[in-house]
Amino acid sequence: MDSTCKTSGETAPIVASAAVLQRTRTHRRQAGGVCASLRREANLKTARLLGIFVLTSVCAASLQVSSPGPGSDSPEYATGDELVRPDGYREWIFLSSGVRMSNNESCGEGATFTNVFVTPSAYHHFLAAGSWPDKTVFVEEKRTSSSKGSLNKAAHFQTDLTGISVQVKDVARFAEKWAYFSFDSSAKTAKPNPKAMCWQCHHDHGAVESTFVQFYPTLKPVAQQFGTFHEAATGAESY
Repeated sequence: MDSTCKTSGETAPIVASAAVLQRTRTHRRQAGGVCASLRREANLKTARLLGIFVLTSVCAASLQVSSPGPGSDSPEYATGDELVRPDGYREWIFLSSGVRMSNNESCGEGATFTNVFVTPSAYHHFLAAGSWPDKTVFVEEKRTSSSKGSLNKAAHFQTDLTGISVQVKDVARFAEKWAYFSFDSSAKTAKPNPKAMCWQCHHDHGAVESTFVQFYPTLKPVAQQFGTFHEAATGAESY
C-alpha cells in the first residue's frame, strides 16, 4: 500500500505539468490566431488606403489633363464659346511688330503699333512641322504711339494699350477651326467675332493655315522649308 501511494504521488505532478503545458499551447494557438487576424486586418486597411491614394492620383491627373491649369497655354472658356482673356500672353513667344498695318491704302492718321505673340507649345510645334496644332492661340496687341518723348524727336514709339485681338484654333469647338475675338483694354471675356469680320481675310490671305506667317520673319523660312507656305495666298510680292 505504501508502494502504491508513493507511485500515485509521483505521477500527480507529471499529470499536472502536462495539463499546464496543454493550456499554454492552447493559449499560444489562440494568441497566434488573434495576431494573424490583426495582421490580416492591418493588411486590408493598408490595401484600402493604397487604393484610395491611387484613385485620388488618377483623378487628379485626369483633371489636370482635361482642364487647363494656371501654367497651361491652351485656350480657356467661360461658357460655351466665350473666350477668357489670355492675360499671360506677354510671357509667350514674340513673333513680330508692325506699325499702321492695314489692308486699306488710306489707313488714316496716327500710328498704331501691333505686337504678335503665340503660345509656346504651338511655336515649338511649328518649328518641328511647319503647321499649327489644335489649341494654338495668337494674341495681337494694339498700342498707341508717340513721336515726342524723352530724347526722341521724330520716330514713333509704343505707348498705351488699346486692346487685343485673339486668334484661336479649336477644331472641336468651331466649325471653321479658327475663331477670332476682340478685347478692349479691360474686357475679361469675349464672344467670337462675326465670320465676315476676320475669318474670310485670314482664310484668303494667310500664308499658313489662316495665319499671316508672311509677316513673321522668323517663321516664314520654316514654313517654306516644310512646304506649307502658300505664296499665292499672300497677295503681294515676296520680300
